[in-house]
Amino acid sequence: MYDMVGKVNPRQSIIYLIIFFEGLVAIAVEILAIRQLIPFVGNSVIITSMVIGLFLLFLAGGYYRGGKFNCNLLMILRINLTIAALIIGVGLSTSFLIFWFFYLFQVIKINLLWALITYLLLIIAPVTYLLGQTIPITMNLFPPSVRVGEIGGKVLSISTCGSFLGAVFTTIILMNTLGVAVTILINTLLLACLTLFITHNYKKLLLQLIIVIGILLFTYLMNVQAEKKLFVSTDSYANYQIENLPASQGKLLIINFSPSSAIYSNQKGFRYIELIKTVLFNNLQYQNKSILVLGAGGFTLNSPENLHNKITYVDIDKKLKKIVVPQFQKKINGNFIAQDARIYLTQSQQHYDAIIVDTYSNLTMIPTYLLTQEFFQTIRKHLNHNGLAVFNIVANPTLSDKYSKTIDNTLRSVFSSCMSVPLRYTNGFTNILYFCQENKQTDDESIYTDNLNTSDIDYFANKD
Repeated sequence: MYDMVGKVNPRQSIIYLIIFFEGLVAIAVEILAIRQLIPFVGNSVIITSMVIGLFLLFLAGGYYRGGKFNCNLLMILRINLTIAALIIGVGLSTSFLIFWFFYLFQVIKINLLWALITYLLLIIAPVTYLLGQTIPITMNLFPPSVRVGEIGGKVLSISTCGSFLGAVFTTIILMNTLGVAVTILINTLLLACLTLFITHNYKKLLLQLIIVIGILLFTYLMNVQAEKKLFVSTDSYANYQIENLPASQGKLLIINFSPSSAIYSNQKGFRYIELIKTVLFNNLQYQNKSILVLGAGGFTLNSPENLHNKITYVDIDKKLKKIVVPQFQKKINGNFIAQDARIYLTQSQQHYDAIIVDTYSNLTMIPTYLLTQEFFQTIRKHLNHNGLAVFNIVANPTLSDKYSKTIDNTLRSVFSSCMSVPLRYTNGFTNILYFCQENKQTDDESIYTDNLNTSDIDYFANKD
């Protein structure tokens, strides 16, 4: 193989290797970006579509720009891969994301969506643009005698195979076994090593080796070392932290930088979970009942008043129980099922006396598919007669914004009777507990007027 100035290029197998790993890393970066953004902006369809859309846009730009190079191809490719490796190692790190989103969103007070857009343009766009140039550059390394269609088909197929492996291997194996930080390090390592394969001059190779070592060391410190200090565990779903509260006041389980569960020195939990316990175990006197908890958190639905109730916890992350026990608490009071909440309800035929929905992907965001009328209808179908559904919703109790009002409307469109209890009455977001069940008076739309007022009769009719 020869470049445009007649110099001998690397063996064909090395070029194919570069194409394969470029495809692998490119899709891995996209997946890692979506995963790393969850604690800061959630995982809604809007966020995912923005990441994918911008990725494809700058990939197209990279294809176009890469096709215009006709000399010094290996040098350009080496520079592109080196810069991309550096940006991946820094820009995808949790340390950088904490600084970026907490500083921009909380200090400068810019809109969260704009913070996301600027991050994507600063980190994901240049990486994608540089990696996108790889395919047209490598195609220009083949001699003119090779048919364009033949080499184009082969290059694209190899790159796509790499993308397939990157998508599957990254999520199923790397993130769930080695953690997110090591996954970022591995992808940085792959790109950095590729630059060494296409550096043949001894002095340049030595310089490139020093650069590669520097990038890998910096990536290790910003990712692996930082992850060890920040988290007890990370996987494809979340980052987990367990903190001891001051003065031996208890422990705090933090998931995706959001306080998920607490166990104080008096064995109590957060206010909202204690209110749920009071309603179930004190007010309703639940005994020998079946209770389903969607969103296990720290498995804190424990109480001395919980008399022989069968509690089933469902959470999407199968590692959660091993993280919680014994670091957060000694044991869990109930059974644990590792499955997506909606899938579990779809497949299960079990009915419950109470279903508690407490599912969050970050500080304030519930997965959107768990906020629909259809999901609430599924909850209702799994309740026993006179069963109670409890929803922990972070919204505005005054219902003065469209999001809060629409959630309220959606819940009440399914459950005829819902009592909402905000933990703090404010014209802002706070925890609101909805206690919902079916009511026999569903179709009764009677009202009291000056002309016809039977309120006293109705009142005394309810007295024993």
